[in-house]
Amino acid sequence: MSGPPRGELLRLLSGVDYPATKQQIHEKLVAQGAPPACLAALEDLPEGTYVEPDTALQAIPYQSG
Repeated sequence: MSGPPRGELLRLLSGVDYPATKQQIHEKLVAQGAPPACLAALEDLPEGTYVEPDTALQAIPYQSG
């Protein structure tokens, strides 16, 4: 199973105010109406505080195809 498009995740993550924790990022994506696939991918984000969208995106394990 493949994850959501990385571009879509980055767009959603860009709407978060950083620095942000995993919980804060999740809450913001829910508020933005993120699709279930994006929220599921976010479950694999390690706990921590992220300073920008790119660092959060890079921390999410990704499976293609």
